[in-house]
Amino acid sequence: MTLAQRIGRGLLSAAALVSLSVVPAGLGAVPAAATPVAAPVPADLAGAGPFADTFQLDPALNTSPLYGLNVGLDQRQRGSVRTVSWSRVSGLWNTSVPPASWFVQAGNQGFPNRMVFAAGTSAAMLGAPAIADATGTFTVSTVVDPVVGDTTSADWASVVLSRSHRSTGYVTNGDVDLGLTVSSGGRLALFHGGGGDTPFWTGSVAAAEKYAVSLTVSSGADRALTLTVNGTPFAVTAPASVTRWPSSAFLYLGAYLSNSSEVTAFGDGAGTGVSVSRVDASATAGAKPFVDTFDGAPAGSDYGLDDDLSARQPTLVSADYTAVSGAKGLPVTPPAGAVRVNSPANPNVLSFPQGTAAVRLNKPATADLSGAYTVHARITPATGRTTGPDAASLSISNASGTAGAPDAPDVALGLQVQAGGAVTLYQGGQQLPLTTGSVTPTANGYDVSVAVAGGSTQQATVTVNGTTVFAGPTPGPLPRDGYVALGAQHTTPGVVSTADDLRVSMLGGLDYYGYFDIMDPSDNVDHSPEVAPWTNMNNFIGQDLTQPAASGFLDYCLPSSCVLDVSREVFTGSGPNPDAPAALAALATRIGSNLDKISAIYLLDEPYVHGLNAQQVQDEANQVRAVFPGKMLAYTTDVGTHQVNGVAVSDLTSPVPAGVDLVGFDHYCHGRGTLQQEIDALQGVLASPDQHLVLFPESLNVAGFDCAGVPDATVAANNADYRSLAALNPRVVYLNNFRWLGAQYAATTMPVTTQEQQTLGKAVVNATPRGPAAGVGVYRPGDRTVSVDSHNGTYLGTAGGPALFTEADDIPLTGHWTGPGTDTIGVYHPDTQTFVLTSDNATPAITAKFGNPGDVPVVGDWFGQGRTTIGVYRPSNRTFYLSNDNAVTADAISYGNSGWTPLVGNWSGNGTTTIGAYDPSTRTFYLSDSNTSGVANHVVTFGNPGDIPIKGDWDGSGRDTVGIYRPGDRGFYGAAKDSILTVYGTQFGNTGDVPLVGNWG
Repeated sequence: MTLAQRIGRGLLSAAALVSLSVVPAGLGAVPAAATPVAAPVPADLAGAGPFADTFQLDPALNTSPLYGLNVGLDQRQRGSVRTVSWSRVSGLWNTSVPPASWFVQAGNQGFPNRMVFAAGTSAAMLGAPAIADATGTFTVSTVVDPVVGDTTSADWASVVLSRSHRSTGYVTNGDVDLGLTVSSGGRLALFHGGGGDTPFWTGSVAAAEKYAVSLTVSSGADRALTLTVNGTPFAVTAPASVTRWPSSAFLYLGAYLSNSSEVTAFGDGAGTGVSVSRVDASATAGAKPFVDTFDGAPAGSDYGLDDDLSARQPTLVSADYTAVSGAKGLPVTPPAGAVRVNSPANPNVLSFPQGTAAVRLNKPATADLSGAYTVHARITPATGRTTGPDAASLSISNASGTAGAPDAPDVALGLQVQAGGAVTLYQGGQQLPLTTGSVTPTANGYDVSVAVAGGSTQQATVTVNGTTVFAGPTPGPLPRDGYVALGAQHTTPGVVSTADDLRVSMLGGLDYYGYFDIMDPSDNVDHSPEVAPWTNMNNFIGQDLTQPAASGFLDYCLPSSCVLDVSREVFTGSGPNPDAPAALAALATRIGSNLDKISAIYLLDEPYVHGLNAQQVQDEANQVRAVFPGKMLAYTTDVGTHQVNGVAVSDLTSPVPAGVDLVGFDHYCHGRGTLQQEIDALQGVLASPDQHLVLFPESLNVAGFDCAGVPDATVAANNADYRSLAALNPRVVYLNNFRWLGAQYAATTMPVTTQEQQTLGKAVVNATPRGPAAGVGVYRPGDRTVSVDSHNGTYLGTAGGPALFTEADDIPLTGHWTGPGTDTIGVYHPDTQTFVLTSDNATPAITAKFGNPGDVPVVGDWFGQGRTTIGVYRPSNRTFYLSNDNAVTADAISYGNSGWTPLVGNWSGNGTTTIGAYDPSTRTFYLSDSNTSGVANHVVTFGNPGDIPIKGDWDGSGRDTVGIYRPGDRGFYGAAKDSILTVYGTQFGNTGDVPLVGNWG
């Protein structure tokens, strides 16, 4: 028996289901020899260097609406990292909406060669974060005049450091790590987020016209902070709440002015503006990279693992994690505290203090148009030691449910480094030959990088501390979408491993959320600040940057967060613009130093509708790529038709231009099933398998749109469907809502949809942890084993056996018996009415006798306790008996009719398991949202005669829906909520197996 493994490409369509057995045989056959391809070069994901902005600018360039803020950066900035723009932010505690652009200026004629703040409170954020050097420190220096012409006022200027690139820059905000205020009269104060308006330190210097300020921050164990003002040094003790100062933080300059006639000025006017000893040039260099610093997360219920994600991850993209065992076999949840972030003993790092364990990144690393991706981390196998066999690992798996063991069969590349420098690389559990098997050990750990080119290329490059240990083809396939795990493998008691500075060149999964046409062209109002709390990438459509009023929005964009439309430059209204190259070059000039604000360039919308042919569409893409080589390109098509030689041709399946990163279509209020068919059709004609998808959820139900008259609640439900579609396909990276919710289409007209979009957007932007989608498995009565399959179709392992399953009629169970986490197996022995439940898929953790002969076992979280407990259904009286303590009956509910099959699940999505039943005679499910008798809340007919009813959270939506297992083809099929639409389909196991569904992590 062999296992045909699918390599991270989402779920199989019903027509393309592949027969899978449950005994692995490596990673498949080596493909036929092809033209040799060079191994991928690891991307430089950690570029950094010194930065300075002199603020020196010709006053003639200080014009509305940019007011010089980001003008001439290539000339006025110094250091190895240059052309880093500033973003206007509110500088207030109670709004994210910044003030008018003239509040912050550079090159103002009255205050030459300075950055000035006028008329109230405001702030500006530097677009690349400060980052500590090899000594663990960084320094920010500036010269500031808090109130020009005054040395007695209590008004102040501020220098703020925040891990978050989404802060408003006010010194007392909760997201501020360190805030300094300097008053006109020389009073100094330092604030730390969460401390309210009370500073943790105060001081003063003699009043002066200007103050030369230098702030040196140590991210080390000393928690040192040195403030120097006009030559006077102050050694500051960090507050007790600070375990470590962050090693990476965004810089905000701001002012608090109580009089509208006052002005704050940064810079001395003679070339000293603001400088940073080292900034991270990679984190915000584009929209693709992902970085996790692991800095400053509070030790929450998961020991900091998923706390403060959008703050400690300085990139546009955020992602969450799952703690896993780090061992081969079926996934299990490691002991509490086995994985920690920013613990007191190991601050500002990910640590493994209790033996073997791992964490899995819940979005996959994904190849961009280069065909490759790079993963980097700094791993320390044993803190304080440079000898011994204890190891740390970085793995890239085919399986979304990987347990993180580098030598597991699901792992496409598993790199393991021992404390003493020994290096091992695995694929599918087998060691690969290395150019060198060891590197020189260092006290600071090992910088490891893995570059992967999947598909037909099948090449990888692995480096450890700059030494290439592997470069070339691998014997088995490599995934285009690979799931990353960091782990520790310990043999010595008390050893602690750590990982830090995780960087990925691009992540798949849903990374971006925003609105199409966010700037209303009818009034030139930029609505992006209104939706800033729940968006990270918005489209600006039809903007004419030759008009001054239209260009100011670029100053408000955060780094790599704005999509710019170039239809004016490439299309005349009747055909391609013959002068497009010159028009695009002029546009790039007008964008100027704000180029780092642009995440993607949006090509002509629906070009086939506008009469372009395939070659003209490709020419447009080539022209744009030539002028904007470092930006993603976005292309949207239509679901209609156009004429080619008198024949109607589908727009959706017409050629997609090569060189385009994001490909999408819009078709509103036509249902999830239609959308899925259209997604499948579009993916079938992509120019490259490494192109990604953007979908356009509907926002409006007004006349003139497909959703005209559709109820607000229905539009909101459609938005949730888009999120579910994205959960099933890691190539869907962007939801771009159509269209803006300001001015003409106020959010008050679609309150339910607006609330749904806020919920979805915040989950994307803040990487709010979501429960994983269900995975399937089988129990094989012949050898009494359980085998499970990752949600994306990769074998994970086998457990059980005669020690656990002792009788031929044993019934397998799955649940999280001891608390939240990965489901593990259990068994019900009908002959003794005994439940045996394991927490490690092997050893009984709970044994309970419950029920009567003839009862059918059911398990669930009946009372929302966060753990699965037992119950039975008694066919003789059609009654469920449910226990909340695995001992006594807490609830008895009559439900269903004779001959029906009990089925329980989290039907409402509130986390509580409730009752249901399946009528095989009509293939109908009757589901209740409460554990009470009465009329069913959901009635769904699904499947064929002879199917076995199952349930699962098929798309990670947080609610269970019905499904069936078809013994004839060994197929698992899951339905959408209250629908006959099949949203999940896979084949797994052998004839005669018993189906299982669970959360395998």
